[in-house]
Amino acid sequence: MTKNKIGFIIHSGSGSSRRKKKKDEFERFIKKETSYNCLRLDNANEIKEATRDMVQKNFEAVYACGGDGTLNLISENLINTPTAMGIIPFGSGNGYARHHHLPLNWKGAVQTIDAHHETLRDTGTINGVHFLNMAGVGYSAKISAEFKNAKGRGLRGYLKSIGKNLKTGAFETVLQNKDADWKGETFMVDFANGSQWGNNIKIAPNTRDDDGTLTAVVFKKIPTLKIPIVGFKIATNMSKRSTDIYRVKGEAFVLNFEGEQPMHVDGDYIGLASSKAEVLVQSKSLKLWTPKG
Repeated sequence: MTKNKIGFIIHSGSGSSRRKKKKDEFERFIKKETSYNCLRLDNANEIKEATRDMVQKNFEAVYACGGDGTLNLISENLINTPTAMGIIPFGSGNGYARHHHLPLNWKGAVQTIDAHHETLRDTGTINGVHFLNMAGVGYSAKISAEFKNAKGRGLRGYLKSIGKNLKTGAFETVLQNKDADWKGETFMVDFANGSQWGNNIKIAPNTRDDDGTLTAVVFKKIPTLKIPIVGFKIATNMSKRSTDIYRVKGEAFVLNFEGEQPMHVDGDYIGLASSKAEVLVQSKSLKLWTPKG
């Protein structure tokens, strides 16, 4: 493998128990078979600090070893720097890794060190908070909060969280940008830089993260009896032409609503937003390593 300055940051808490065993295996490989810098860290502040330290030491790339939440923490501190981000997927859904067709096993993903394309990718902010893959307001954020405390991880954990929150109410909202002015009741509005939430559930199938735009995805209020039908279409990627979902692209959005609504970035709940969410794209702000070919 290349002798260039590469760092790996493994997030101890992300992913299922099966994934945690894979992390152990991966960590042993890096430390025994290579001379790369490899850290296994427990919390967000440690991960951010370690990333900034690697940038200051002129690392060529920092590999985020975890799920979308881990990628969020690391990519935030690589924006507009010479250091690229690589990905070793160890998360529950791995939405951003799947969006870029990365191998989901570490033995395949680690090959990008020697055989990779380096490209510039967009990122986004919601109310000034960085996101890489997805950000949202409403039901999806409530699920993120529930999932954080769930006993089970992976797709099963998400399904349990969804089941507990099926009665979450809709709210009035106005979504605006230079190309749209949508008003109505919605369960949630997500802003997509990548094409999917994770586990190949693509809510914005035509979205790219290198074209200077994001996709706003509005899930309209529907009758309770229709929820399983729409849910099935979303889960099986048949929602592209659904009249119950409104999509619009743009460089910036303003989402207005009454009261407070939960908000998430990259699947992590970040608190309540009060009456407004402002979303901006940061065009070509992150260097990313993806597989050649």
